[in-house]
Amino acid sequence: MTAYTVYRVEHLNNRTVKIGKVLERRWGERNNNAADMLRLAQIKYATSSIDSHIFILRESSSKNFLLGDV
Repeated sequence: MTAYTVYRVEHLNNRTVKIGKVLERRWGERNNNAADMLRLAQIKYATSSIDSHIFILRESSSKNFLLGDV
């Protein structure tokens, strides 16, 4: 199981805020797991503000991959 931390970048305040986590429960690689997790995070943590963007950061690997705006 891979955990991704979800962050929101608020461009009006120029801040990055940690807003939650999403867990990937797939055992094997499918088409594009990271992009699917980003879409799930955007649905789950959606906001009405147009001026904020969501990105995710993989937690459980030694290489942290920054993913956003797919």
